[in-house]
Amino acid sequence: MSVTGISGTGNTTSTTSTTAATTLGKEAFLQMLVAQLKYQDPMNPADGTEFASQLAQFSSLEQLTNLNDSIESLAVDTNSLQAVNLIGKAVSAGEGDSLVTGTVTAVSFSEGSVYLTLDGGQEVAFSDVTSVS
Repeated sequence: MSVTGISGTGNTTSTTSTTAATTLGKEAFLQMLVAQLKYQDPMNPADGTEFASQLAQFSSLEQLTNLNDSIESLAVDTNSLQAVNLIGKAVSAGEGDSLVTGTVTAVSFSEGSVYLTLDGGQEVAFSDVTSVS
């Protein structure tokens, strides 16, 4: 039997996006593990070492998820502390036509984001700050 190769001349593009719906989390992994145990062949059960390996993977996944949550929390806390330290200092935020300058009079927090209120009443995102003096 002969097999011929496939060749193409068209352009192909590939995009990869990671969303909560496409990534497997702790719950999905545990559901897959339970389904595997539920539907395994009783005459040929899963090997004990394989099962232990899967439980170790689940434990590792859970620990990595907890570590990620802790790091995200630390990043928010660090941004909050840095923003509070800007009170009374002159900052510039944005660029070009949207450049805003002023003295920070207040700091506010909304949905995990940090905002600075400038002396003119303008509010800018902490992440948009380009210089501090």
